[in-house]
Amino acid sequence: MLRRKPTAIAITSEDLAMFEEMRLRKLEETRQPEQAKGSANVNFDPSDELKPLPGDKARIVRSREERIGLGHRG
Repeated sequence: MLRRKPTAIAITSEDLAMFEEMRLRKLEETRQPEQAKGSANVNFDPSDELKPLPGDKARIVRSREERIGLGHRG
């Protein structure tokens, strides 16, 4: 069977930013009908899913830049 080298993929910070914007836009589109019903406007923070729930042991919560390796190293 013939094989070839795997294709190298490079993801840039611009790619990640574009993905986050698309994801937030789709989330807003799905929430539009809820807002029309009179629900409060809730600000969405992508890092909320990483924060511990009340009663859970506190974890170290890193920012998006730190998770993808762009944080300051000292």
